[in-house]
Parts: sequence; structure tokens; C-alpha cells
Amino acid sequence: MKALVKVRMGVIKFFSCFFGFYLFISIFRLFTTATSLNFVWYQGYHIVSALVCALICALWKYNIINILLLALVSLLWSLAALCKIGAGMVLTEREIIQTIEIGVSFYAIFSIIRYLVSYCPKKWLQYTLSICNNIAFSIAMLPPLLIIGYYVVSDKHMLSANILLTLFQTNYEEVVSYLVEQNIVLWILSVSAIIIIITFLNYLFSKTKRNGNNFKILACNMILVTYIVICVFPKLNSSFVIGMITRVSDTLQQYKEYNNISLLRAKRINQLKSVIEYNEEPQLHVLVMGESTQRDHLSAFGYERPTTPWLDKLAEQDKNVVLYPNAYSNNIQTVMSVQFALTSQNQYDNSVLADSYSITEVASAAGYDTYWISNQKHQKSYDTPINTIANGANHQIYINEFYGNKLLTTYYDEKLADYFPEIKQDGKTFIVFHLMGCHNVYNDRYPEKYEFFTDGKNTRVNAYDNCVRYNDYVLSLLYDKAVHSENFMSFTFLSDHGEDPDKGLTHDYSKFTWNMAHIPFFSIFSEKFAGKYIEIMNALKGNSKKYWTSDLLYNEMLHILGISKAPGENDGFDISSAHYNMPYDKLTIIEGQKFIKDDNNKY
Repeated sequence: MKALVKVRMGVIKFFSCFFGFYLFISIFRLFTTATSLNFVWYQGYHIVSALVCALICALWKYNIINILLLALVSLLWSLAALCKIGAGMVLTEREIIQTIEIGVSFYAIFSIIRYLVSYCPKKWLQYTLSICNNIAFSIAMLPPLLIIGYYVVSDKHMLSANILLTLFQTNYEEVVSYLVEQNIVLWILSVSAIIIIITFLNYLFSKTKRNGNNFKILACNMILVTYIVICVFPKLNSSFVIGMITRVSDTLQQYKEYNNISLLRAKRINQLKSVIEYNEEPQLHVLVMGESTQRDHLSAFGYERPTTPWLDKLAEQDKNVVLYPNAYSNNIQTVMSVQFALTSQNQYDNSVLADSYSITEVASAAGYDTYWISNQKHQKSYDTPINTIANGANHQIYINEFYGNKLLTTYYDEKLADYFPEIKQDGKTFIVFHLMGCHNVYNDRYPEKYEFFTDGKNTRVNAYDNCVRYNDYVLSLLYDKAVHSENFMSFTFLSDHGEDPDKGLTHDYSKFTWNMAHIPFFSIFSEKFAGKYIEIMNALKGNSKKYWTSDLLYNEMLHILGISKAPGENDGFDISSAHYNMPYDKLTIIEGQKFIKDDNNKY
């Protein structure tokens, strides 16, 4: 009877720990971009994390000190992620779940090691291994503590990879000078607090004592930890905390590669200078590359919902706004689409990337001060196509700290407007903005206050339409920055590809629909440009309803930027030319695999 009661109490304790942690992580999700408690999304992560917590508690016979320590570790990692909200950044539900799981996983590993060390027959060896384990545990707890500490001393700013990188790019005197300008008392208190917290955590860790043999629970723990190492650890970059450290490490390694790339780029630009022709008139041109935005969900292109109030109003009032209702992306994947759109490579002349020039390289050679300002991930290698295009610009700015992670962002797209550069009134400027746009998961792409559509359609479509409407707001911010420059000439927007939210699809080759290739494309010109370049305006308006694929953008941008005789230039590909000659039955996407004439949903 006593044995049965003991087993029953053990089961109650186990499930109490399991559901306690499950509730803990569910509550923290409410602070993220999640709009409600969703017990299906990422439920696997919930279950694994909760099981690890319950098994670790069982391993130590539900010792109150161990439970307290586990709770503190989980809380500290959670608070590090929550600092993002206070700093005005995006915190997604996936990120909070995976960040907490990382903290729990680290603790589980060190806890198991401590349990195993307790069986060591040699006291001196047991003592040595315990110290090493405690040091490793302390190092694992440093990232969240440093983030929380920096948030406090910097008046609600987040520690970022860029800040850490400056430590490797400056000298001792500059570091000292920086610290002197800070509130040194607050820094000392913060550092002291970190030391005290780590000391306290290690004190609690040392108090967790083995109470009998528990090999079955230990075996279960080790199986789960093995699963975590194999399946969870590869996703560590989904946590802002670990992703920041990874970015610093990878970037330092790539500084060496960048020197060689810079030399090659400089050589290419010098070669271009002797070939192309261009005018010296001061001017500003802005190109915005969107993400996953489908044309059929923009009210400016006929969608029934008011998803583009800014563009709707502008197109109605400004005769220099040109909409292209028959634009298609050349591909339905970002890298290939951007690669073809912003280089001389296209589907129709057998050109290859190795021999192609990017629009940023050509603009730089033509005397433009060029910018690449992005809220997308910074690719891990400098020789990827998008990085090659970005490196053709004189200035590259990445505001997304999730280095190498394609789904998460540090800020919403509106933050890009803060990085709009000061325009030199006596020079030429060309700016490319790369948005995160409407990339799935849609709820992550806009602040909660921009949730305009809440009923009338399913949750997925509502969220997508909110993305599109927020994207319209972001474009209005960028346009307002541009139009106030006396040199403003043009503002062009297109998306890399579309999606098909109505069918519950993103952009997948295996589930292809033509909606994935329907992209919004429009241009806004200044009165100055329209008055001076009448032929271009007439051609654009005359060709606006003709069919077009985004790999032909390079030719149009050359014409608008006032550049001629550039590599790959072809009037027949240029929609801003009276000689544009690309009938829709010859136009293709996905490198010639699909013909636009086969699209049954044409405009």
C-alpha cells in the first residue's frame, strides 16, 4: 500500500512539474507577436521542454533547491528575450519558446553531468570535474545576463552583434574613452549584479545533492538530451541570444574574405567606368524590393479590401504614378528572384551570373553614391548572389541581427526609414531597400496596433492582408523621406515574388500556383523627372499594361538612372523604352520552366 501511495505521489509530482512549465512557457508567449494562446503551434517544443524539466526534477527527487534553480535559469533566459520588447524590437512566439528551451537544455546537460560526477570514486577527481562543470554552467549563463545588464545600463537598448563587433574593431584607448563617457556607477553595479547572480546560481547548483540511485530517470534524461543536441541545437540561431554570438563569430571570420571581394569589386567598377555613359546631374533614385507580397491582395490593383490606402490615394492624385498590373516575378524563391532582377542576367539571352553586372555596381561606376539597406538576413557567405549585389553598393546597412536566419527580424520594416541617408545636394544617390515584407509567419511582420482586418476571412488571410496594409505604410515612410529631397527623381517598388495565402500556401515549387508569381510593381516620378524625360514617361505609361517579368528590371533601372552602354543593356527588354518588345507568349518564369501564357488568372 505504501509503495502504491509513493508511486502515486511521484506521478503527481512529475505531472505537476510538467504542466507547471508548460503553463510557464505558454504565458510567456502572450508577450510576443502571438495574438492568443495556441496550443498546437510549436506544441512539440512545449512538450519536449516540459518533459526535460519534469525529468530533471525527478532525477533530483524533486529537491526544492533544484526546482528553484531550474526556475531561475528559465526566467533569466526568458527575460533576456523580453528585453527586446522594451527596446522596441520584434519578439516572435517561436523565438521565446526556443530561447527558453535553450536555457532549459543547457541546465539539463550540466545537471546530468553533475549527477554523473557524484558517482566518481576519487574525491579529488569529483571535486575537479564539479568545478569544471560549474565554470561551464557559468559561461552558459553569461549571454542572457549580459543582455539584461546592457539593457539596464544603456537605458533600454539591446546588446547587439554590431556592438560586440566594435570591440574587435577598436583599440584599448577607444574602449576606455567609451566607458568614461558612460554612467560608470551603473556599469559597476550591473557587472557586480551579474557576478552575484552567477555566484548565487552556482551556490544553488552545488547544493543539489544526489538522493539515492535513479538510473531509469537518468537514462530517460540522457535520451532526451541526445535528442535536443541532435534536433534542437542546430536551431539555436532562432534565439536572438545565440544568434547574436554566432553572427559575431561568423563575421569576424568573413572580414578576411571581404578584403578579397572588395579588391575584385573595385576592379569591376573601374572596368565599367571606361565603358558606360552617364549624366552628372544631381539626382536621387530609390528602389524598394519587397518580400512575398502578392499583387492580387493590393487594393491599388483591384483587391476588394483597402490594403493600400497610401498608394490608392497617391495613384488617384498624382499623374506621375505608374502601376504595372501584369508584372510577374521571374522566380518564386528570394535568392533567384533578386539575383535575376538586380543583375544583367535574365531568362532570355542565355546570360550567366559570373559574367553579369549588378545594378549597384553599374550605378557606383556611374558616379552614384549607392546604398543597400536591408531588413533581411545577412547571408553567411560573401559570395552569395544577394551579397554580391549588396557589395556592389558603396554602403551596406543590415538592421536584422538574425544573421543567417531567414524568418526572424530584429525590427519591423518601418525601422528602415530611420536609416534613410542624408542626401548630398550636389551629387547622385541610388538607394536600394530590401524589406522583410509579407514573409510568413505573417503575424510577425507588423505591430499589433496595425491589425486592421480581424474578420470576414480566415485568420491566415486576415494576417496576410494586415501585412500588405502595413507594407503600404512602410512604403509611405520611405517615400516621404525621398520626396523631400530637392534631387528626388524616382521611387520604384516591386516584390521578389508572391504567395498564395488564399489556398494556405507560401511559395513552394512543389505546390506552385500562378499567384506565387503575381507581384506588385509600381513607380513614382517627380515633376522634375516627368518634365525632363518625357519619352521615358510616355513609354512607361504606354507599356504599363504589357506583360513583364522582374528579371527585366535591370534594363529599366539603367534607363531611369540615365546610364547607357552598360553590359547587358537591351532596349527590347526595357519597359521604359518605346522599343520594349516582350510579348506575353514569350515570357517565362523559373528560368523558362513555365510560360505566362499558361496563367489562367491573368489580369
